[in-house]
Amino acid sequence: FRANPCYNFSPGSSRPITNEDLQAVTNDVANPSNRTITFNMVRHPKLGRLARKQSDNSTVDISTFTQDMVDRKEVIYIQTPIELVGWEAVDSITFSVMSPPASIDSQTFKIDISYENKGPEHNTVLIKNTGAEVTEGESVVIDEYKLDASNLMSKLPTPERSSYEVWFQVTDLPQHGVIVVGERNLTQEKPNFSQFIVTKYGIVYSHDNSETTHDSFVFGAWLNPKGRTAQRPQDEKDVVVERFNITVRPVNDQPPVLKTKTPGLKVVQGDRIAIGPEDLRVEDLDDPPEDITFSVISKPSNGYLALRGGLNESVVAFTQAQINNRSVYFIHDGSSASGVFYFSVTDGHHKPVYKLFNIDVSEITITLLNYTGLSLQQGKTVAALTQDNLAAETNGKSVSIHYMITKPPSFGKILKENQEVTHFTQEDLLAGSLAYHMTSLSSAEDSFEFTAFTLEANLTGQLLNITVRPLIQVAQGLKIPNGIPVRLNTSFFNVSELAAISDSDPVFEIMSHPKFGKVVQTSSKRSRKFVPAASFTFKEMMQEKIALELNGNMTGVEELNDSLVFVLKADNVQPAKGEFYFTVVPYNPVAIPSTKSPVPTTSPIPQTPVRIFRNGTASPVPSTVFHSTHQPSKNQQKFKGRNRWGNSNRTSFFSTTLGKPPRTEEFPFRNTPVRVESYPQKTSNPLLIILPLLALLLLIIIFVVVVVYFRHHRQRKQNTSSPQENPFSVPPNSESHSSLTQRSTTIPTVTVTPLNPTYSASPVLGRFLASNQASPYDTADSNVLVSSWSNGSLEPTSQIIHAVTPTLQRNQYWV
Repeated sequence: FRANPCYNFSPGSSRPITNEDLQAVTNDVANPSNRTITFNMVRHPKLGRLARKQSDNSTVDISTFTQDMVDRKEVIYIQTPIELVGWEAVDSITFSVMSPPASIDSQTFKIDISYENKGPEHNTVLIKNTGAEVTEGESVVIDEYKLDASNLMSKLPTPERSSYEVWFQVTDLPQHGVIVVGERNLTQEKPNFSQFIVTKYGIVYSHDNSETTHDSFVFGAWLNPKGRTAQRPQDEKDVVVERFNITVRPVNDQPPVLKTKTPGLKVVQGDRIAIGPEDLRVEDLDDPPEDITFSVISKPSNGYLALRGGLNESVVAFTQAQINNRSVYFIHDGSSASGVFYFSVTDGHHKPVYKLFNIDVSEITITLLNYTGLSLQQGKTVAALTQDNLAAETNGKSVSIHYMITKPPSFGKILKENQEVTHFTQEDLLAGSLAYHMTSLSSAEDSFEFTAFTLEANLTGQLLNITVRPLIQVAQGLKIPNGIPVRLNTSFFNVSELAAISDSDPVFEIMSHPKFGKVVQTSSKRSRKFVPAASFTFKEMMQEKIALELNGNMTGVEELNDSLVFVLKADNVQPAKGEFYFTVVPYNPVAIPSTKSPVPTTSPIPQTPVRIFRNGTASPVPSTVFHSTHQPSKNQQKFKGRNRWGNSNRTSFFSTTLGKPPRTEEFPFRNTPVRVESYPQKTSNPLLIILPLLALLLLIIIFVVVVVYFRHHRQRKQNTSSPQENPFSVPPNSESHSSLTQRSTTIPTVTVTPLNPTYSASPVLGRFLASNQASPYDTADSNVLVSSWSNGSLEPTSQIIHAVTPTLQRNQYWV
């Protein structure tokens, strides 16, 4: 025998007793079906009764039942009356169990009755919370038969019940309607009503006529003393919180609405395509898509409609649900003409809607996706032809695209695995097995015509261009001042690699001069006379004989974009067309530094030594791009001409080149800033030039006076103490020069020796002026400008001399 210790039950309800609650078995396992287990009630329940459920769902009271009846859920406990229970109570049944010859006496089956026992049969702790049904857009009365919380009074002792009443508070208002209590709508500010109002008058729920099928509101119920304002208890244990559900019965008052403005479909010739909701969509707020039916009144003239799974069978009816699932297909018959079909749609409650469905037919085409052409590096003869250069697609069923060369290249041929071909496929382009081989090096460009085709379509008369990229390093982002010549060098563009592989001096043929100026040429690096140039060599550019002369109208603008178009040629390689881009900016003499302190304008090109071979081949030289610089003034030239050893900032030829190969000739290419030839401008202010020169001349005079003063002062001190013997033997009239070799024992000095041709007795100057004498230290930067001083005037007599590194005497130092 087995029974639940307590059978949970709700007041006023009925529930069958199952074998999970009460079960008795015997130990006769051989014939269990012949053993009948009978329960005989010794004491009946006080708060309810046992009944047997009949086949017609009626009940009859019983005092005896069997285990088979319990297993079939025919034994029901009915709790009645409710008044005897209160909020909670316990009932019990005493019975004996018999299965002859075995028996069990006085077994008690307890039943726990409480409103807290919620279950499938009773899902509320209140007497009534059944919910309500309302027709769409209408109202329903909620009375005590739908909402009754009066059983909360049973929590109180009987004498106190008359002093309390039940109140409700709606915490979540309905979303698709309103609750009306008396003549006012329930709001969040006034959400309360009492059980007395529900019992006597009822409350009303009014639906808002929206296309919804469900609504609800959440409430709390509690006991409130009579005569006091309804106040929700602080302790939530004293509040019962539940939801009141409202079912909305829909009304079919909305006709189907066609949401697609222009129903139609685009199809490729001979193709079949599914009709989707983006092509045809009808909505009905009252009916699901399965109930929206389309009927074909006039069939399409260029195909037929079919359903998935039967594409060979034409159909004339389908639903919106089938369209949403893409189960409706249009099968095109292959003709080129477009067509339509006429249809109607209805929900079965309203008049049908009639509409035309357009079918646009597109021809099968081939479209080129990548058509960028092919580029070939100058100096090379083979370039790969891949789908990055040429690719196509088709809208037809046949996806295999073929290419037929109708006009081969003029200066080369198309190869597939080293074999010339006139036909290839898109798969060959994808696999990278194609290449262009240039066989003639006489042109900077080439091309071939082809036709792309499939089994369904073709694309004829297509041209693929092949261009040669110049082998050159071009500076980026250069800003060139306007109105003054700017000499070109390797900081602008460098073709050292091309010179090396071609064993020649590359030539730039100008195809198009800059829009705001021209390329000019001079006979030497120091010459100011420029003439327009039609071409120039790399060697001439490195010798700074080529310049850009720009004269753009800069009124109201800060910069102008310009370019130089050229053809680069060299021996044994094909020519190549290139373009040098730069920006023209206004010339500002104040902002541009002197030649002694160049400022880089762009990232320098990797510095590489350059050598020129006897046949004109150029190899790399170190170069850096700098801002334009001023031409030194005459006074600056005079002062610089007095430098005994030349310009110490210059770099000798041997420090910037590699070892000499056989039969090569070194050229003096050095780190050179961008040189700007500055000519007097009509609008220039002469004071801007004269004043700085006068200030510089004044500083020179002060410096010379101070040096002469300290030299004579030192000489007097040496004569009074212990004069030293002059290491040189010179005539008496060269006393001032011999004094230059002396050095103070306490103060380091800088010796300045003026070079004057009249001092023929000077041993150093004599070595400089020795004719037909080759110096082993002769360098590219050894030429210096020498000026003579005569009769106190500043008129220069300049000549080019070769500077020889002098031998330091005793107590002499380089500074």
